[in-house]
Amino acid sequence: MKVICNTKSEIHIRFRPSPLLMANTNKSVLTNSILQDDIWRLMRQLSLPAIIGMSINGINAFFDGLFVGQLAGQDALAAVSLAFPLTFITAGMSAMIGVGGSSILSVAIGADDKEKQGKVFGSVTILAAIVSAVLMLFGIYFARDLIGMLGGEGDILDMGVTYYRITLFGAFFRIYAVDLNMLIRAEGKIKEAMTHSISAAVLNIILNPIFIGVLNMGVAGAAWATVISMGIFTLIGLIYFFRKKTNYTVDLKTYSLEKKMVGPILKIGVSAMMLQIMFFVQQSVVFKMIDIYGGDWDIALMGASYRILLLMLFPGFGFAMAMQPVVGINFGAQKLARVKSAFKIFSLSSTLLIACCWLLIMIFPGTVLSWMLPDAVLSNTDILNFRMMISTLPLYPLFFMSTTMFQAIGKAKQAGLLSIMRDLLLFVPAVIILPLFFGVNGVYYGGVPSNVIMLGVCIWLLWKLFKSWEKKIT
Repeated sequence: MKVICNTKSEIHIRFRPSPLLMANTNKSVLTNSILQDDIWRLMRQLSLPAIIGMSINGINAFFDGLFVGQLAGQDALAAVSLAFPLTFITAGMSAMIGVGGSSILSVAIGADDKEKQGKVFGSVTILAAIVSAVLMLFGIYFARDLIGMLGGEGDILDMGVTYYRITLFGAFFRIYAVDLNMLIRAEGKIKEAMTHSISAAVLNIILNPIFIGVLNMGVAGAAWATVISMGIFTLIGLIYFFRKKTNYTVDLKTYSLEKKMVGPILKIGVSAMMLQIMFFVQQSVVFKMIDIYGGDWDIALMGASYRILLLMLFPGFGFAMAMQPVVGINFGAQKLARVKSAFKIFSLSSTLLIACCWLLIMIFPGTVLSWMLPDAVLSNTDILNFRMMISTLPLYPLFFMSTTMFQAIGKAKQAGLLSIMRDLLLFVPAVIILPLFFGVNGVYYGGVPSNVIMLGVCIWLLWKLFKSWEKKIT
């Protein structure tokens, strides 16, 4: 290790990798593997831990609803379901910083830009602290108004406000932990990132029944379980960086908001933030329409259905997570043919896995729904609505993969367009219009036309991108 002090009293730490970590260049063995190995081999090597890690997160969200529904009752599940869309605001802030930082880091590693590599950690840390403080103060103050806007009334409103306010006390942990994990993934260290995610998720799953059932804390117990587990998640991530486990130089002493770092992080990250914020808008409209056309049962059913949908999507998120460093690092090295090949291979594999999961859920929908709503008697209409809601599930991977690739190569406009178009321009109008003809059932149908149209939009944008690369590839 070599420590260099400059005239501004900033300390920059340089690590000399051992010969075992050196290839033909000064890049790490892992980076060279991403730049040179067979894409199918990389897909298998990186995707499995990513899928496991993201699936654990999906199982975690599923178990949150399961424990609340089983131990605290249907009204408690309805309350948590109303507060759930608001968590996408926090997720959006986290994605803005984490995706922006990790995309810049991956490209910098591929381009061997050591200055950028060293400054990403400090910039992400400062941004996470500022954003989480603002979000916490704003959210706690307006919690009752926000839950009420989504349709909360009476005891359900009170429980929803309690749950949301407690989760906001851990806003910094929820944002910073995920951002640190994204930086670890950006280097291609998917196994390490997966291990950290699983540790936090398992802790949350353990704490939920203790706080909700044994200590009889209800929805407050579910919220505190999340806060504590995310706090531990943050600590694990910090230990990783301060023990200097990265294969690139990290400046752990300098924290600043430099325009040349913060600007690109936010520019790229805004598209990822929009994806999460659009989820919030989407779910806000969904629950408001259910409030208008349905009742408390419909809120609980939609909450259960949506958590199952997310559980099915998390393996696809895992493929996207694994693809990001492969695309970013190869794009930084201007290996465009490998970028194109990686996108095709990861997208195909993700679609096939999601389709298999989708088929099982379509065959046994009542069994899966009964896990979260054990005392409910599901009607044929309930089953049909659930099936309609997940009918286009196999189309999701191409959307998420396209968005992830555009983010990874710094194409913020295209990534932002996909997010805004799918949710704001297509899904929301469909959810507002269809209930006029089909009642509360129409809320479940909104995703069908929007996802079909987005399939065509994704294909068109990808064709334009790959067409522009043809001369460079040949």
